[in-house]
Amino acid sequence: MIPDVRVRFDGIERSGRAVDLAGLGVDPRAIVRAVRDPDDDRVVCPDSGVAHGRVGLVDGSSVPPLATLAAVARSLGERTPQDRRVAELRAEIEGTTVPTPEVAPVRERVARALERLEERREHVATLQGRLRAAREVAEPAAEREARDRLSDAVRELSEAETERLAAEEALERTRTEAREARDARERRLSLQDRIDNLEGEARGELARRVRPRVDAAVVATPGSRATGFDDADPVTARLAAARVADIRAPVVVVVRRRFGSAESAAAWLDAPVIRI
Repeated sequence: MIPDVRVRFDGIERSGRAVDLAGLGVDPRAIVRAVRDPDDDRVVCPDSGVAHGRVGLVDGSSVPPLATLAAVARSLGERTPQDRRVAELRAEIEGTTVPTPEVAPVRERVARALERLEERREHVATLQGRLRAAREVAEPAAEREARDRLSDAVRELSEAETERLAAEEALERTRTEAREARDARERRLSLQDRIDNLEGEARGELARRVRPRVDAAVVATPGSRATGFDDADPVTARLAAARVADIRAPVVVVVRRRFGSAESAAAWLDAPVIRI
């Protein structure tokens, strides 16, 4: 049984399995978005499912053949040998996600540590010179002061050296992490290529399975002169695919010359219809 639809859009309220909005100035793409969004209560209807994205809007736009036929087959529960491997590869992609670290801030830390280390070394050398000068002139008080200041400077030099080592170690770790992230990105790209190839094979297989039924629907489509899906015009192709697909959400039919009413379109498609 064709499910009912409730539409509350721009002050217009309609319900039923066939809703006619023709001539009311409603944007069909806005209706389609509302149909596909379960949180948009402007159109209350069953879930749009896997085929609606390909056949849920019947207008004059072009139809990607393999993707459309594959979506029809998926809606009918068809599966392929490639599906399991694609799922495994997608899980592997998720497992190879590695965050890319920022190397520049760590390089800046190393540069600052080296600059501070050089300053501390120069300061120690200066104080060593002052201590020697105090000893040469035999000034005990000046010598004690120079020795104390030199002791503090040597401690600061040691701290600066420790910071320099820590910064360089952090930079090496960050570079290693960056290499690992780069390797992970390359791995993900390789996995995605394999997924794309497998999905292409799956689309071809799914399209072959459902094509005879869609070809027959093309011939039966009102206003059609085509003998098969490949030579059908976009409107005929979408109507035929929607007729074969298991589709519970409303098909938004923009063209008016194929059916005399929204009710006749819904009956032919065996699906709810919003006619615009």
